[in-house]
Amino acid sequence: MLSTIHWVRVLVAGVLSEVGVILVLLASIAIYKRLSAVAATEPAAGSPSLGERIGYYVAPAAGFVTTGLAALWAVHGLDSGVIVNAVAVGIVSVVLTSPFLLSARPEHRLMYGVAFALRLVAAYLAGVVSSP
Repeated sequence: MLSTIHWVRVLVAGVLSEVGVILVLLASIAIYKRLSAVAATEPAAGSPSLGERIGYYVAPAAGFVTTGLAALWAVHGLDSGVIVNAVAVGIVSVVLTSPFLLSARPEHRLMYGVAFALRLVAAYLAGVVSSP
């Protein structure tokens, strides 16, 4: 089974999925700052920063979308092992993101678990959709 995995594609797709999430977060912060005068004020001491607040809500959905798209790209043109390759993209994506879980606040850890599950589901669904 491991011999059917196209590791270069899988690794590139996993990295691209994480880059996609970062780009979506940066765009979300920029749009929020542009549209909101509230963003210009300093948050109260102990309250989460703008990046934390946006990341908490946007990152799981962005991870789902970018991992799904990256998995679709990774399995494009494959005749066999499509689902295995797609899920491998999801696993690489989760592994790349897991250091953030280790440094996350305890109240954010559940959301990381949800985000990881969404990435794996997206990768699996991409594999199912792409299966011949």
